[in-house]
Amino acid sequence: MAKKSTTKNEKELPYSTVNNLLDKLSSLKNFRSSKKFYIILVALIYKKNWFVAATINGSPITNLELQMRLNREFRSQTLNQLINEKIILNEAVKNNAVVSEAEINKKISEIETNVGGTDALNALLSQQGQTKDSLRQQIKLQLAIEKLYSKDATTSAEEVEKFVESNKAQLRATDSAGQTKEAADLLKQQKLSQIFSQKFQELRQNAQIKIF
Repeated sequence: MAKKSTTKNEKELPYSTVNNLLDKLSSLKNFRSSKKFYIILVALIYKKNWFVAATINGSPITNLELQMRLNREFRSQTLNQLINEKIILNEAVKNNAVVSEAEINKKISEIETNVGGTDALNALLSQQGQTKDSLRQQIKLQLAIEKLYSKDATTSAEEVEKFVESNKAQLRATDSAGQTKEAADLLKQQKLSQIFSQKFQELRQNAQIKIF
């Protein structure tokens, strides 16, 4: 078995933190002689990744440092995003517009078909710095929005016809039926986006939000 290095930096990896914790625990009567003490000691020693996120030439970057930096630089943006998501999903629950896992899986399958398969989708997500989990969350929110407000985003035949005439060069479909369907879908998405923007502002204003 290879010998562990005993440099100063490596000794400090998580052990100073562990010792501080154990010193506090040792104030309990007979704690050091109990089985619980040794279970905690072994767990903390072998779970260095609980304390250390990375090392550079033996010098650690702790998870505490990482979390403090993330909290300082991205807390407001991330918290705001989570609040918005919670508002939407809560509204979906209130209006029986909850999105099922089956609906999410179906949408993912459609996306995989459009981009050329599972591997192609995974590669695309990786290029964009996303994961399947983040994609699932985006789909869940989008489907919830559609369930909530799709009935209000109606389009007339006249609107669709005008849209085709004005945007024929940008449409992917080449036949008349395909262009009509594509135009109707695009118009509906535009209206849905406008309706959601208005409705969400009201939801956000009426929500009882407390940020700590």
